[in-house]
Amino acid sequence: MLQGVELDPEGLTVTVPEPVHLMEGVFSELHSVVSEVGIPVTATHFDLQEEMLWMGNHRGHATSYFGPTMGRHSSFQVHATDDIRHVQSLETGVLFLSKSNLKCYTRGGLVMFDYPMEEGADMHSLLMTDNNTLLMGGLQNYVVEVDLNTVQETQKFTVETPGVAIMRQTSRFFFCGHTSGKVTLRDLRTFKTENEFDAFSGSLSDFDVHGNLLAACGFSSRGLNGLACDRFLMVYDLRMMRAVTPLQVHVDPLFLRFIPTYTSRLVIISQTGQCQFCEPTGLANVADIFHINTVGQLLMSFDVSSSKQALAFGDSGGCVHLWSDVPEVSFNDYSRETDFPLPCLVDTLPQLDWNHDLLPLSLIPMPLTSTEPLLSDWPAALSTSSPRRAPPVDPEILRTMKTVGFIGYAPNPRTRPRNQVPYKIKDVELDYDNYNQVPESPIGRDEEPHLCMVPKKYRKVTIKFSKLGLEDFDFKHYNRTLFAGLEPHIPNAYCNCMIQVLYFVEPIRCLVQNHLCQKEFCLACELGFLFHMLDLSRGDPCQ
Repeated sequence: MLQGVELDPEGLTVTVPEPVHLMEGVFSELHSVVSEVGIPVTATHFDLQEEMLWMGNHRGHATSYFGPTMGRHSSFQVHATDDIRHVQSLETGVLFLSKSNLKCYTRGGLVMFDYPMEEGADMHSLLMTDNNTLLMGGLQNYVVEVDLNTVQETQKFTVETPGVAIMRQTSRFFFCGHTSGKVTLRDLRTFKTENEFDAFSGSLSDFDVHGNLLAACGFSSRGLNGLACDRFLMVYDLRMMRAVTPLQVHVDPLFLRFIPTYTSRLVIISQTGQCQFCEPTGLANVADIFHINTVGQLLMSFDVSSSKQALAFGDSGGCVHLWSDVPEVSFNDYSRETDFPLPCLVDTLPQLDWNHDLLPLSLIPMPLTSTEPLLSDWPAALSTSSPRRAPPVDPEILRTMKTVGFIGYAPNPRTRPRNQVPYKIKDVELDYDNYNQVPESPIGRDEEPHLCMVPKKYRKVTIKFSKLGLEDFDFKHYNRTLFAGLEPHIPNAYCNCMIQVLYFVEPIRCLVQNHLCQKEFCLACELGFLFHMLDLSRGDPCQ
């Protein structure tokens, strides 16, 4: 069945024997992979945030593939028995819709939430209306609106014609495609029917909306012969709300999408793997038909990337086919970086220089075992629990407080200065005054009466200069470490904390220290010079 296709030892990846040469502007196959042999791929979806392609199969298993080479990124079981019918990517995870529930997973496969449906529900379609709200429809006579923040049902809209199989959205309407062959246009706020197109007499297969045009494909009733695939695409003008000339195509359409690049062309897909491109208001050309190598299998799912550069097909044999019209394909215009699992660090521990002053010992991970005690484990006889007592509420606040519901509101009595330490218990105050956290200056300083309000370890140290200036001041009296400080009395001293944080971020420090340019005012040059001084200071303050 898989002629001309090789499987790797794990039976996962299809390798094309000859190299793939893409012609600019013409869609051709870029890569193909096998997820599970013989298990139909029921849903495909291009990730809207990252360069990934998602697929879900008939047994409830989901797999993601990274980039145009389609390397496997993650694979996990979503549902034990039901098939995956719709996949939708979010900023923080991926939604998977099955017959009876909606699940959200991280891109690595961890469950974020599981939302079960009502008994008897048979869901088929999902539509994101904004970042936090979605609609779900199926064969029942209602559409459910769910808030993703609370994972709760917010509204339930009753539909006159049951069987909402496909949903689309524009700035004017919600579009619902029904299994009866109708397409209804609904209000964005109330979900009431504004207009209705009776597209096909049998059943609706797929439809899409772009600009002022709606195109649909489906099945027509042939009396006693049952349903037959209609080779006429129904095209509707949304400005006049009426049908225009139907578009006759040369394949049996099962899927269709608008690919608005330089023109608003349509791509029509048949279940046997034929793919045709045509203009919605023109004539279809037989020369624009391409064939997808499904090795005799039927196509079950189809999706177009947001950049319109890639097409994905899933067939009944478990294969996913990636097509593109550019050699360097990207699924999104602006994709964020994809997180990959970190390699095991136990076998590749770094060699550490114990003579280095700034060596972080945390580079070697310590395994936590339940048998060996830690140095910080004090015996119960030598330790007591000492909970911090909450300070009593000011009586003035209790006197002026007004209660609204279960919340009390009171004006600030102004009995405590700003930024004062709130936990002022009598015995703790004595400890603050007796324990000299900041040593007195060897040259001496005038005692300021307001400093008694602030604990000594938070007080500002004022340098008293002698005739020799800074050379006569002993900074080692205040800083006995090798970490350099920054002078706080210059105009830009408010940046000192952030500059010291940046200094200890090694990639930033190495970047600015290797930077050199000819600009007169360059922050990278200034930071590089300052970081060089901090490296050489050995504890002395820098400016």
